Amino acid sequence: MPASVRRANSSRSPPKVKRTRSVRRNNSFNLLARPSRPGDRLTVEVLHALTPYNDDVDEVSEAARALLLNTVKLEPHVREIFFPEEEKDEVVDEVDWRGFPLDRLATALVSQCIATEKDEYKFHQMIDSQALDIVLNEIYNSLQWKKLGFCLYALKYPDVVRDDKLGVCLRDFMEDNGHVWAEKLLSYIMEPRWTSLWMHKIVRGQSTDQDYNREMNALFVKLHLLDPQVVIPAYQFLLNQRALPAVTLELATRNYLGGALDHILLSLEVQAAIQHESIPLNVSRISLSDIEVFYGVEVDEFIVTECRNIGVWSNKRPENSRVSKAKDRCSIM
Repeated sequence: MPASVRRANSSRSPPKVKRTRSVRRNNSFNLLARPSRPGDRLTVEVLHALTPYNDDVDEVSEAARALLLNTVKLEPHVREIFFPEEEKDEVVDEVDWRGFPLDRLATALVSQCIATEKDEYKFHQMIDSQALDIVLNEIYNSLQWKKLGFCLYALKYPDVVRDDKLGVCLRDFMEDNGHVWAEKLLSYIMEPRWTSLWMHKIVRGQSTDQDYNREMNALFVKLHLLDPQVVIPAYQFLLNQRALPAVTLELATRNYLGGALDHILLSLEVQAAIQHESIPLNVSRISLSDIEVFYGVEVDEFIVTECRNIGVWSNKRPENSRVSKAKDRCSIM
C-alpha cells in the first residue's frame, strides 16, 4: 500500500505571529508642523491686551479716515474727472451712508485742493476760500460726522486690532462665541489684581487719568463689538472703583474720525486733471498753424457746476488757454 503523502495546502492560513504591544510615539515635528487654529491662541489675556493704539496713534481711526477718503474718491461726479483709477474698499458697501452729505464733502475736498495750489492757469482763484471753510466746518462739526465715524470705526476695528505675533485679531474672538468672550473679559477686569495693576501704574506716574480713560473707552468698544449688553455692567463696575480715576463713557460721543481730512492726499490727481490739455475738435495736432490749447477744461466745468452748487465758486474764470506753435510741436529728424 503506497505511503500517503501530505500535500501543502496553499490556501491554508499563515501561521500566527505573536504581536508585540505597539508603542505610541509622539512626533514632535508633526506637532509643530500642524497649523494651529485661531481658537488655540484665544485667551482672555490676549483679548484684554488687544489695543487700537500704536505709539499713541489710533490705527483704527486712521483706517476709518482712509476708508472715508476712498469713498470720497468714488463719488461719480469727482471720480470721472479726478480719480478714474480709484478702486473700492471691500467694506464700503457695508456702510450706512444715509444722512451724511458725502457728495458735498467730495466736492468741498476737491475744491480745497484747487484753492490751495497756486496753479499757473489761476483755477485757484475760482474758489471762494471763506465760503469753502464754512462748508467744511459744517461737515466736520456735525452730528452726522460723529455718527459716520463710529460706523466706520466699528467696521475697521475687528481686523485692524490684532496681535501680529500670534496672528490673532478681534474678529477671531467675535466669531468664536463673542458674547462668551465678553463675559470672560468682564470677569477679568473685576479681579482685584487688575485694579491693583492700574493703581500701581497711576501711583508710579506710568499712566495718567487721561491714559486710563482712553484705555477704558477702548475696552468699551471691544466689549460693544463682542456683546453690547456687557458694556453698561463694565462701566458701572469701573464707576464704583474709588481707587481708580473717574471714567467717562464716550462710546457714542467720541469723534472717531478726528479733525479735517488731509486734502493733500488728493492733490496729485487734482493737479493732473488741471494739467490735462485739450484742443478744438476741428483742429489736427499735425497742423502747421498755431493751435490754441486749453488746460483743465473738465476742471473748469466742475467748478462752475458742482462748486457753484455748494456755494464756493467765486464767479471768476481761469486763464487756461495757451498758443501752441507749430515749431514747438515738430522736430526735424
